[in-house]
Amino acid sequence: MSELPHGDACCQRTHITAQDINGGPDPDRRAPYVITAPGQYALVEDVDWVASDADARAITIASDDVTLDLCGRTLRQVDPPAPRTVADPGARPCRGEVASGNVGVYAEGRRRIAIKNGSVLGIQGVGIVARDCRQVELRDLSVMRCGGDGVIDTSFLCRNGGIFVMGTQDTRDASNDVAFASELRMINCVCSENTSRLDAVVTLGALVLFCDNVEVKGCVFNRNANESAQPSGVQFNVVGVDFVICRNVLVEDCEAHDNTSGGEPAGFFAWGENYKFLRCRANRNYTLTGNRACGFNISTTNNLEMIECEADGNYNANPAASADGVRDFSALGFRVGRAVVRGLLEGCRAMGNHSVGVNAPAGGFALHATRQVVLRRCVAVGNRNASGTAEDDGLAAGFIASAPLADPEGGAVGGEDNAFIDCIADGNTVHRAPLFVQPPAPPVDAGPSRGDPQKGAGFFLEGQRGARIIGCQAANNDGKGIWLRACAGALVEGNTLSRNTLYGIHNEAPAGLSAFAGNRAHLNGARHRHSYVGLPPGTPVRKWTLGSRPLRGSSEGIDNLSIRLP
Repeated sequence: MSELPHGDACCQRTHITAQDINGGPDPDRRAPYVITAPGQYALVEDVDWVASDADARAITIASDDVTLDLCGRTLRQVDPPAPRTVADPGARPCRGEVASGNVGVYAEGRRRIAIKNGSVLGIQGVGIVARDCRQVELRDLSVMRCGGDGVIDTSFLCRNGGIFVMGTQDTRDASNDVAFASELRMINCVCSENTSRLDAVVTLGALVLFCDNVEVKGCVFNRNANESAQPSGVQFNVVGVDFVICRNVLVEDCEAHDNTSGGEPAGFFAWGENYKFLRCRANRNYTLTGNRACGFNISTTNNLEMIECEADGNYNANPAASADGVRDFSALGFRVGRAVVRGLLEGCRAMGNHSVGVNAPAGGFALHATRQVVLRRCVAVGNRNASGTAEDDGLAAGFIASAPLADPEGGAVGGEDNAFIDCIADGNTVHRAPLFVQPPAPPVDAGPSRGDPQKGAGFFLEGQRGARIIGCQAANNDGKGIWLRACAGALVEGNTLSRNTLYGIHNEAPAGLSAFAGNRAHLNGARHRHSYVGLPPGTPVRKWTLGSRPLRGSSEGIDNLSIRLP
């Protein structure tokens, strides 16, 4: 037995040894190890665990009021068994042919559980699972290189990876009632390099599913990967950390970088109610062969806050990206939607997100079928789609608000009352210049190419009602500074538009009246003569409200100023 750390503190705990977990000559020794009484337990040596079967668990917590201290030790699975498979994967609610998975540490239906201070490595399935638990603390853990050829059933998908904390959903009838796990604290954990090659499986650094009252702080979710191109029945089959149908969630000072998939990767994914992301980073999440890649993906959520977050260098290297039926984007920094209602993004940054896809947009920020989402003091710099042409949908923009979705019950979802206030869009482009990209990510830019500026903008809003763009700057974008298409009721006020290659403002095919006031446009277009496009016939350039009749009487205070060079 190894010497215990931390002096006498660990000596007061129940010791767990490698023999406790793997078994041995003592016939009364239970293996794997099951904790059946409250108390403090300490792993006193590194363990190379040999699972007895494809569904075995190394340590099971079967009591309330348990603290499991790994004491800086490592629980590692070695020589994993062959997975159990099924002959007809399509007949299972949880897709995929593999129907087994090991777990390093497992707890179900327990209260006041703490697992801390150590490493769980190489589990064929999931490193740590807490199912239907309350008051769970996970602290100072490193859970890495898990997944492989094992999975666990998570109600409607097979998943594998690092740390899973889950409630449950009753799928026995049409009600689909959810029993939420609650009061999760995940602090200073690393969930990285969890990988798999299985088809129809979601591989994750961490999963938080059906949970209420969640805090995740100071955690790292990097370099998780799945080599399969199968979409697993949802859009994203690799995510650094995946929050699904959760509520009252705080994610603070976390990062999710370099997650990759043959299908669709994201750094952070969130779905539910009352989320706040504070100072989180999601950089260089990418796909070489998939349809979509992004830093943050926020979907079907009410009440969202994202403060001082960044998403840089996320990319898609597949020219055929988004060739499926969903052509909403190919690469983004921040994807908000679909069906996100009430949100604030403040002080967030998206730089150098890029794609070579011809079928869908790329950009810094995108709102898809959202309502009452406000972006304030956000910055989008140098986001690119290198395949934008007049014939395809491969446009590029710093900020995008897409057309609303059709509601199956009638009407439309989203596309209302979104706002961009004091934001900056600079140097977003449809052109390609070769960039140096650090290995292991390959160069996205094989060589220089020129796109069509008609497919580029600083701000691109489509099918929006009641949108506001106020006090923003759009400069040096290939295309248009502000591009509205089929919009109505927009207010565009107090913006500065400069050195955009086509127009300062383009109001294309308006669906109704919009008001433009106090904007300054200069040095836009060929010979700087194309600052405004879409004026009503006969309206003076310096005195107009774009999309409506000229106002009667004095126009003092609402003039738009166009500055041209001789």
